[in-house]
Amino acid sequence: MTKNPWFMFVGGLMIGLVVGYVVAERQAVPPAVSLAPPSGVSAVPVSQPQMGQNPGSQGSVEVERHLSEMRNLLAKNPGDSSLLVAMGNIYFDAQRWEEARLSYEEAIETIPDDVNVLTDLAVVYRNLGKPERALEILGHVIEVAPDHWQAVYNRVIVLHFDLHSHDEAVEALGALELLAQNNPQIPDLSGLASQVRHQ
Repeated sequence: MTKNPWFMFVGGLMIGLVVGYVVAERQAVPPAVSLAPPSGVSAVPVSQPQMGQNPGSQGSVEVERHLSEMRNLLAKNPGDSSLLVAMGNIYFDAQRWEEARLSYEEAIETIPDDVNVLTDLAVVYRNLGKPERALEILGHVIEVAPDHWQAVYNRVIVLHFDLHSHDEAVEALGALELLAQNNPQIPDLSGLASQVRHQ
């Protein structure tokens, strides 16, 4: 059976539009923010709800609408990593951590070294109460991309605030400060440095 090229073009265009919309919404918030440290620690402003907060009924309706769109697209394109990541991002922003984990882990079966997805997956594990697994994933990200500052930032957070490995946290902070010398995207680290170095 010959496929209709016009149908394929329109289908591909729709996938691109939906995924592009979801990705664009998340790009405003770096993955590092997801491991938001306790109050008093300097961090990039966060647009998503914090843990323990209810995003509201209107937000829930919007989330379900986006998820429905993603499920429909995945039914037609099973295993599509960009769609799986987009779905994981929706779950992430809705703080539905277990569902986000499942989506991201299915995605990285085909994109195993996508450092942004892996960093988000580390955040998910931290929010699932598994900081050791989060740290393991962040270590892999840093091996693959040593200048991925979000992973280094999150490593500091997990080591210091979750695992209380303060000496390792200080070492990771030093690496982050070196990256900050040449990367204006990294937020002011003075608050974090004060917390880590003066526990």
